[in-house]
Amino acid sequence: MAKFSQTFLQGLLQPTYQQGLFTAAQQAAQLPGQLRQQQAAQEEMQRLRGMGAVERADFMAARAQTPQQLMAAEAAKGKAVEASALESLRGLEAARQAAPTDAEKEHIEGIMARVAVQAGVDPSTVTGRTQRESDDQVRRELNENRLRDEERAAQEKAIAQAYYAVPENVRAKFEENVIQSGFGNVIDELKEDKARDNLFNLQLQNAKTKAAEDAAMKKAPLPTTTLEDRINQSNIDPELKDQFLSELADIKQPDFEAGETWNPGERKLAENALSSLNQAVRLEVSREVSRKSQIRTDIRRLEKELTEGPNFREIQEYEAEAKDNLDTSWFSDPSEEEITAEATRLAAKAKRDRVESLLEQRYDELGETVKKPATEVEEETQEIGGYKVKEIK
Repeated sequence: MAKFSQTFLQGLLQPTYQQGLFTAAQQAAQLPGQLRQQQAAQEEMQRLRGMGAVERADFMAARAQTPQQLMAAEAAKGKAVEASALESLRGLEAARQAAPTDAEKEHIEGIMARVAVQAGVDPSTVTGRTQRESDDQVRRELNENRLRDEERAAQEKAIAQAYYAVPENVRAKFEENVIQSGFGNVIDELKEDKARDNLFNLQLQNAKTKAAEDAAMKKAPLPTTTLEDRINQSNIDPELKDQFLSELADIKQPDFEAGETWNPGERKLAENALSSLNQAVRLEVSREVSRKSQIRTDIRRLEKELTEGPNFREIQEYEAEAKDNLDTSWFSDPSEEEITAEATRLAAKAKRDRVESLLEQRYDELGETVKKPATEVEEETQEIGGYKVKEIK
């Protein structure tokens, strides 16, 4: 013990030993402050982890001590804002696609355009999506309707062309199949002309047979009267009908009562002319049936369109007029729902007037009258384009 005390006292007398004791004492005094700093740093790190990207950038900007640190914090904030806006755009686009009406989709589009600016995205790439989708849908429907109409017209034309060549023993079955396929109107118009065609061909064949039996082939008249009746009874264009009748009148026969007879060569030419003219009549009757069938197809399409309300674009075109109609400057401006409802009513009326006018034109082409209800009935309300409006049918 005495030896340790002596050694300790000698160490105290040495300067280097004294300096070491001083340094140790100084470090011991600083230890609590360092521990507090470490604890504060850990707490700050936990706060940073709980912050969003934008909030973290703002925090770093507030703590910046140099221009470089401030610029770095601002740059981080700009990237964080863009990333957040892009994420918002993706969410808004999902909401726009899920919206049940075009009006709601348009409203979301407006929000997306403003967010796009924050995301650094050209807003023109966002706006107009709903309208383009609506236009694409209209184009698809129009193309589908056109293809269906073209397909039906081609089928009707094929039926009309084949009808005359169907053998008599299977003609009834052919007509039954055509009617069951929904093309009964074609058969109805061709039946009468087919009967006249058969009568002409029968009389022509009888004339040929009789002429063949008559060695001289001089006194057998051709069935010009039957062909004349067929032309008069056909449904072809009046001017074309007059032309056919004129061509028929040019086919001269001998005056048998005056004792004239056929020259064999002249008779053959007359027979060929009559056959060609009869085939021309048959072709024009078939064409007229196809034309009327196409008109009836248009009528069915227009009548279907008459039952449908206006689309989004048609309603938009009447928003300005609707706003003028609803001007209530003495009280308050009309609401967006009121404007849309009035625009829907105006668009529905305009569409109805347009379609009814087209229907009248089509019926005029058929020589028929548009079938309208006996009286006009005002319905209390009708839902058009997602809005309830009053309408006169």
